[in-house]
Amino acid sequence: MSSADEFTAIDLKYKESDTHCHQLFAKENASKATCKQKPPGRTLYVLNVPPYATEQALQYAFSSAGEIERVVLQEKPSSKESAPIERMDKDVFCFKVAYVVFAKPGALRKLLKTKSINALHTEERPLLTGVDKWTKAYHERIPNPAALQQEIDQYMESYDRKIEEQKAAESNNAVDEDGWVTVSKKSSGVFAQTQGVVKRLEKKLYEGQSEKELKNFYTFQIRESKKNDIISLRKKYDRDLKKMEQIKKAKRFKPY
Repeated sequence: MSSADEFTAIDLKYKESDTHCHQLFAKENASKATCKQKPPGRTLYVLNVPPYATEQALQYAFSSAGEIERVVLQEKPSSKESAPIERMDKDVFCFKVAYVVFAKPGALRKLLKTKSINALHTEERPLLTGVDKWTKAYHERIPNPAALQQEIDQYMESYDRKIEEQKAAESNNAVDEDGWVTVSKKSSGVFAQTQGVVKRLEKKLYEGQSEKELKNFYTFQIRESKKNDIISLRKKYDRDLKKMEQIKKAKRFKPY
């Protein structure tokens, strides 16, 4: 666990003209185990980061010592110095922990030596706080009427196109009086069965039911006649087989 003597106090100003400042406590993040997110010799571990400070503002502030590769904020310090960085939710308003990764090791050593960084807020890079921040957020939630109308028009145009395609597909699947469907390239493999088709099929089935019943009356006789034909064929086969045996015994069998 880190001790207070290991940290260096660095003054952080909101504006360059401020007479009072906030203090950050920073030290080099040194660990025996390597971590790709915290390269050794180039990672600065910073505590007491104010709630209003953003990653972009801190990147500009620490860039006074040299090029910054990235700045990542966490809600709480990592359990180990080699533990991976966990990005916090941007909506959390609390004091934070920052990991500042420099592009070169010399920039980190320069910063700890000079103990000087840029202010968070400048005219070129404004950092809004308080009422100004909430006012901007309020205005950003109000949609632009022109952009909103354009988005609505695009949606309705897409919706109308989709409805036309559905109507065209339904017309291709139109069912005629006999229940047949015209198959197109888009409707191939699609079976259309409407209530009207079902009713027409049921009507045809009912009309032919009486004729079907008369045909079923002779079913037993047809079955018996087929049975008798099979028996007669078997008897004829047995007779022909015996006749062939007799011809073979008489040595008169000439197949060719």
